[in-house]
Amino acid sequence: MNIPATLDLNQAIETFKQTIAPLLAVGEISSWDGVALKAREEAIRAAALVLAGQVIALLLHELSEHPDSQREANQRTRSSRGFMARSQGKRRVKVLTVGNVVVEFKVGYILNGVSQQKRKGKRKAGQRGPSQGQGFYPLLRWLGLEEQVSPLVWSVVAAAGMLSRSFAQATEQLQQWGIELSEKRVVRLTYGFGQIGLALTDQWLAQLQQGQLPTGQTFEGQRVGLSVDGGRTRLRYNKRGRRRATKRRGYRGHWREPKLFTLYAIDEQGQRINTVKLPVINDGTFTGIEGFMSLLEMYLVKLGLCMPSKCCC
Repeated sequence: MNIPATLDLNQAIETFKQTIAPLLAVGEISSWDGVALKAREEAIRAAALVLAGQVIALLLHELSEHPDSQREANQRTRSSRGFMARSQGKRRVKVLTVGNVVVEFKVGYILNGVSQQKRKGKRKAGQRGPSQGQGFYPLLRWLGLEEQVSPLVWSVVAAAGMLSRSFAQATEQLQQWGIELSEKRVVRLTYGFGQIGLALTDQWLAQLQQGQLPTGQTFEGQRVGLSVDGGRTRLRYNKRGRRRATKRRGYRGHWREPKLFTLYAIDEQGQRINTVKLPVINDGTFTGIEGFMSLLEMYLVKLGLCMPSKCCC
């Protein structure tokens, strides 16, 4: 169940105190054991997550109400505006934060035109006209809120979706940490997060080809290990058309050869180092050897291991 944002820090703290006070009562000492302590821990965690969500909601509200926020958002998203883009005024949107806290505020909406020329003749049913198009909220796009969840919630959902055995299990795990979403939305957020990552990789590769990729400093001056692996995997594509009598949709399976690599820092004894400052980097591609080498070169430059014009790749 969603919890409305109070937008009042003192009230949020007072509600947290009232919720947490009974949980601090020890009571009869003989009633305690590991099971009882775990239940009390979970209740305390849930209350703390709600308080964190209320604080984040207050921050988002302050950002949306700042006098310079809309101007900054319009400037940052200027490249997203298409032909004949026009303002549609402000609309109310809701954003989910941690603790299942939902904050509502008004933000500007921009509608993009889809065509520069008027279409002649009758339109088919469901076909978009020249006055219709896809719009966006500049403020939400600027702050990474377009999916109407906070960036932290989105990253946690994506991590659960990618690391769990199934999306159903991921949905259940997220509920334990105060993020209540439907399984369909967990699927959409997970795949959407992956699409953003792929688009960012394509952007970096394009910058590398143009000689404009900035050199990073993450692994600068470090000993680095490289592990490369491959294999075969079968990609599944659903067939179009009606479902079978069994209500199942057919699919086509194509065998592909992924090429994967891991970059990591090592100490003087050759042991792997995995810290926040020196993380382990994993990536791969389904393209050929040239695409793989370009991807590897891009990471070597971004991590500070070589200059764009001096890479051995």
